[in-house]
Amino acid sequence: MSLTRRAFAALSAASLIGLGIASPASADQAAETYVQNILDEAAPKLQSGDKQAMFAAVDDLVDKYVDMRRVGRFVLGKYARQMTDAQAAEYFPLFADYAKMVYRNTMENYAGQKLMVTGSVDRAAYDIVVNSKIANPEPGDQFADALIHWRIYRDKEGAMSIFDAGANEIWLAIEQQEQFTSIIANNGGGEKGIDALIAEMKARLKS
Repeated sequence: MSLTRRAFAALSAASLIGLGIASPASADQAAETYVQNILDEAAPKLQSGDKQAMFAAVDDLVDKYVDMRRVGRFVLGKYARQMTDAQAAEYFPLFADYAKMVYRNTMENYAGQKLMVTGSVDRAAYDIVVNSKIANPEPGDQFADALIHWRIYRDKEGAMSIFDAGANEIWLAIEQQEQFTSIIANNGGGEKGIDALIAEMKARLKS
């Protein structure tokens, strides 16, 4: 899963420009509070020093706060509409496990750290980007200046969930979409390509 470490170490301003975030809109206090509460909940669990306990905590947080089905459809791009019911029944549980693995690998970089919200950008009423940084980093910490992003989806009733996460302007779900759609396209597209993606996901989860 090299993409997670690359995504959280690389710099690419083009990613946010492509998302239309280059010209900030108003901040969103409700979304900032939502994310800070999650970060505060996560902090003691990520600081436990026990790797397996940390992974279990990440899985729990992902289950509670990430809109897994929405993200799972997004990363399929145009191919989401071509998925059969049988494929969907197999794909979405696999994707949930796959996404948890990605988040575990990502959050391992910040084990022992506390993150604090530094601001937000309202891209639309339903689409908010909340930024955070490491609070009180140790001297020489390679992630001391990393800007960690949380993309929040807010539904019509006002309920919020995490749609994507990233750092230094690289986004996990967008990277996954590039990977997934490439696998599907390279294996004939449509149902055949989706079968190939499902097989690839199973292989990665076993590795």
